Amino acid sequence: MKSRFTLRKTVVSSTLVAAMVFSPFLSEGAFAKVDSNDVKQSDTVRSSINVLSGDRGEAVTALQSELESLGYYTYHVDGIFGQITEDAVEDFQADKGLTVDGIAGPEVMGALSANDNSGVTEPTSDEAPTESVSESDVVSTAKSLIGTPYVWGGTTPDGFDSSGFIQYVFNEAGVDISRTERDMWKYDGTEVASPAIGDVVFFEGTYDVEGASHSGIYIGDNKIIHAGSEGVEVTDLSYDFWQDHYLGVKSFK
Repeated sequence: MKSRFTLRKTVVSSTLVAAMVFSPFLSEGAFAKVDSNDVKQSDTVRSSINVLSGDRGEAVTALQSELESLGYYTYHVDGIFGQITEDAVEDFQADKGLTVDGIAGPEVMGALSANDNSGVTEPTSDEAPTESVSESDVVSTAKSLIGTPYVWGGTTPDGFDSSGFIQYVFNEAGVDISRTERDMWKYDGTEVASPAIGDVVFFEGTYDVEGASHSGIYIGDNKIIHAGSEGVEVTDLSYDFWQDHYLGVKSFK
């Protein structure tokens, strides 16, 4: 039997198709207007429409809702195609082996529809669902907070310090960790030899405190997202500063 979750996603995807076909102003690549009574035009329009950065309206709302249901979009569903929506589309494209350009075109539509039709099986009575921390959830939440200002002692999207940022992201993923980097390093998670996406990289000696003093979430390609003095941002681990203060890596999955 198809689960309620799958049914909901299918409905959202159908809404996305309809919104993309019949919204009059989506992007420069879209038709200016489609007569909703002329059903024969729908396939032609669907194959040519792109939803992309700068667009607003029902098509963007439906796209955000679909990506949210799959764990790629974790911000407000507001119908505005900005950087966070573009990042979510790119993450979806990368996972599906599509061209990564941040544009929700026919390839993305097809992949979303295929995902809806793949089916989700419900566990049998003797098989309990397992809980785990999704790498995509951790990274998506971290990316959605890029640009948040640095605030000493900050633990909310109004402003973060370095450990407040890490704690907030993992709390959003359902993982309870310590408030400070020193305690995270001493008491939480499992130390690993090298970082995987979603792991936390720790540093020491970045200011006058004993033990771990800074951290960032590993997002691949030798990069982390962290709350630095300029706010939440992406930085490269190859910089001498990070190499000089590197402590180790922990997994909180």
